[in-house]
Amino acid sequence: MRLSGIVAASEETTMHHTKFLSLFAACALSLSACSGDDESTGGGTGGTSATSDASTSGTASGTSGTATSTGTASGTGTASSGSTTGEPQPNGEACAADADCQSGKCFLIPALGGICGECKSDADCENGGCSIPNPLSDPPQGSVCNMGELGGGCESDDVCSDGLKCSLILDVTGLLTIKTCSECDTSADCSNGQVCNPTVSVADLSGHKTCVDPGSVPDGEACDLNGDGDMACANYCESADIMGLAELGVCSPCDVETGMGCGAGEMCEAPAVDLGAYELVPGMCAAGTTGG
Repeated sequence: MRLSGIVAASEETTMHHTKFLSLFAACALSLSACSGDDESTGGGTGGTSATSDASTSGTASGTSGTATSTGTASGTGTASSGSTTGEPQPNGEACAADADCQSGKCFLIPALGGICGECKSDADCENGGCSIPNPLSDPPQGSVCNMGELGGGCESDDVCSDGLKCSLILDVTGLLTIKTCSECDTSADCSNGQVCNPTVSVADLSGHKTCVDPGSVPDGEACDLNGDGDMACANYCESADIMGLAELGVCSPCDVETGMGCGAGEMCEAPAVDLGAYELVPGMCAAGTTGG
């Protein structure tokens, strides 16, 4: 099933699909606001608003920046709160400013809105780092302080437990950057011939990197496009495009560029992200140009 041909099979799937699109399409539909490329101001002023699912947040507009895994957003912006009471809201509820939250922490995701949580940066957490909120969950989850454990959000190695490194998992242009405490950052951190490879949970907006044996990662699992993904995968590490905003490596049975792994008269279709099931879909051979 390809990215362009995914059809929601139930109301629940449709809701999940809508939330995923709200998160990524908000930036795609107002890309100039997200990218901060207005040369006249140097920061980029976004006049286009983007509205998410009503249960997650309201409308965001203004000068946007990049929200990191710790909730720090460069630039400024405003988001209309989903609250109708005017009272400070609990974690997981929509917000426009810190005063809207009982915790006093409104984690702003540019072009989407804010979500009340425990933290906005590692500095807000005593014993570890800050893990980003998840607007895709039902109900939405606010940001939380962690203990620096494997998979916990981070800004630097300093907040990770001994032996773990703060490593980039996913960078969505102008929207958010996910960094977590991991066993390794590159294959140089591994030993015994192992290579560094990410695990990614699309539904949880999380993941981490671990040292794995070469050729041990099966098709349909994540791989490192900028590292040793081809070595980690049982076959090939290919790129899945997320609405033109990010690329995610997915182990696949064939090579998109050369057609290796496919038979005569076949081509290799690129892997994709299933927006309904939040799953990675490996590339596949299909009728087309002759493969290798």
